[in-house]
Amino acid sequence: MTELRVTVPDEIAERLADRARRKHTTPERLATEAVRSYVGPANGSGNARPGFIGLDRSGRSDISERAEEILRADFGA
Repeated sequence: MTELRVTVPDEIAERLADRARRKHTTPERLATEAVRSYVGPANGSGNARPGFIGLDRSGRSDISERAEEILRADFGA
């Protein structure tokens, strides 16, 4: 792994730190993910997940067990 030093305005650093706290992660990890989403997948296959996947938490802990039931209730499937 290569260490890369990036200088950002204080306001950006504060927003990054705040978001990291809310996501229970580190500013470095968020910055790495941001750069990764900007440059695309390493193999160039285009199979990278969309940037919005995994951005938040649903608050539900039973989704995998109740997926069909939840889909029917929420979308009438």
